Amino acid sequence: MRDISGRLDERFQPVADAFLQGFEEGRDVGASLAVFIDGAPVIDVWHGHVDRAGTIPWREDTLVCMFSVTKAMAAVCLLQAVARGQVELDAPVADCWPEFAGQGKTGITLRHLLSHRAGLVGFHQPVDRDILYDWDRVTAALAAETPWWNPGEKHGYHARTFGFLVGEVLRRRTGRSIGEWFRAEVAEPLGLDFAIGLPERDLARCAEMLPARLRPGVKQDLPPGTREMLRRFGDASTATGAAFQNPSMGAGYMNSAKFRRAEIPAANGHGTARAAAGMYDRLATLLEADVLAEATSTQSIGPDEVLRSTTHFGLGFMLHHDDTPVGLRSGSFGHAGAGGSMAFRDPAAGISFCFAMNQMEMGVITGGASATRCATALYDCL
Repeated sequence: MRDISGRLDERFQPVADAFLQGFEEGRDVGASLAVFIDGAPVIDVWHGHVDRAGTIPWREDTLVCMFSVTKAMAAVCLLQAVARGQVELDAPVADCWPEFAGQGKTGITLRHLLSHRAGLVGFHQPVDRDILYDWDRVTAALAAETPWWNPGEKHGYHARTFGFLVGEVLRRRTGRSIGEWFRAEVAEPLGLDFAIGLPERDLARCAEMLPARLRPGVKQDLPPGTREMLRRFGDASTATGAAFQNPSMGAGYMNSAKFRRAEIPAANGHGTARAAAGMYDRLATLLEADVLAEATSTQSIGPDEVLRSTTHFGLGFMLHHDDTPVGLRSGSFGHAGAGGSMAFRDPAAGISFCFAMNQMEMGVITGGASATRCATALYDCL
């Protein structure tokens, strides 16, 4: 069990021990962990298997779906376009997307979209699951949709719609999809093994995502807000249910080639922990200082209409809050993914971090137990 693959600065052996503890406790099946400190890679390790049966080992180039970790990647694309003057944060979305103007949406701006304030968390009427695989259909449906609250007055997590909304603004202003932009402007220049919409050649490298399961003898101790969110999860007449379950994607959707190849920029980025941590380590080369400062300043904080907890958002980034922590310290920013993945930057400590795994945890909306344990061990080593 103590065999681990990869590279590790010996100062951080306790972090590797924390990483392996998730396997010893039966929580993790396969995972990878990468950390940069002040630009230097100090941890790049992986362990376990890509399948529940334990027949295929996790490799250095194994790709894993990080779900909402992708939102920050999508936001970087928009913020680059903002810095270049191609997109405006505070211009009405309808200026470039005229069909969007109806149903009380004339005042919605890109800032509202990036900070989860637009109220377009999901659909009021039932839609079929295939809509999320058809960009034109889903964006047309969002343009015709009525907000769940007055835009700008509240905020709520746009779990699946976020990427389509900001992505359509980018497409209309630049002619490029988020997947195309990310590949050309972020992944290829930095050599990052991460994609929003996988090419056919990379499908064989994907880890099997394993849905959350109740483990015998393990108490599921969920915060009150998370319990309330899960109670609303299956009710599509609520903002929570609409955000997560309209449409219901069906069992095993995240392991289908259709899902992996699609561009769903809120939810289906695939990559390595090394790539995600590497993006945060190089953010200063991707975004101008003033744009990054604004993107990581508070845009939304307080009760979340979807997650039913207190959340804290900048422009596309989750910001640290004790109720929904991303990273461990105030000032950290990044994004977590459903089930337990987490990538963040702590600028004060010079840390860029990513934990990514294939066994999902129940009810996890920020970093899971393994990610948090690894991050805690990391700070203890500093």
